[in-house]
Amino acid sequence: MISVYRGSDYFEAQLLTGLMEQEGLRVFLQGAALQGGMGDLPALGHLSITVNDADQARAEEIIAAYENGDYSLDETN
Repeated sequence: MISVYRGSDYFEAQLLTGLMEQEGLRVFLQGAALQGGMGDLPALGHLSITVNDADQARAEEIIAAYENGDYSLDETN
């Protein structure tokens, strides 16, 4: 297993996990249960997405496509 994402935005991590699962990757989101226990403490980088080593390249492609806006919704619809 290899980490392909580290961050603190729960919704972004969930979105990326869903995108990867739609592509057939086996994905593990670690640290999500810590979200509610953080309170007012600054917690950065507590979320991590890991995938099988063989899926690393595809997972990184999905993350890059997300960051480039390839998955954004068309506002004209």
